[in-house]
Amino acid sequence: MGQKSEPPILDQVFILGLDRCGNPRGARFTVLRDSIVSAAMDLNCRVLIRQPHEVSALGRRLPMGTVLGTGVVVRLLVPNIRRELYEAILDAARIAAQQEKARVEAAISRTIH
Repeated sequence: MGQKSEPPILDQVFILGLDRCGNPRGARFTVLRDSIVSAAMDLNCRVLIRQPHEVSALGRRLPMGTVLGTGVVVRLLVPNIRRELYEAILDAARIAAQQEKARVEAAISRTIH
């Protein structure tokens, strides 16, 4: 009998936001599901999906999130985190997005000329 290989350990979704008092909260999830993203958006959280290594390295410091319920409608438990971690992840994501945009624009300009 062959052994089943374990799925790769990869955090695909990072959720960051502020609670009603302005305290940062965040969580990571290993599975990308529409219901998780929808529930995070209902909480007014930012959803980061399949981020570059720099962002993922910081995102792995987030606690694992908890999904309550099954099916289409779920609730998320997103714990509070340190403000320094919250800001570091958002800064890294912003820089990664700017670099990706510059890379795409450079590729487009090379193909047009």
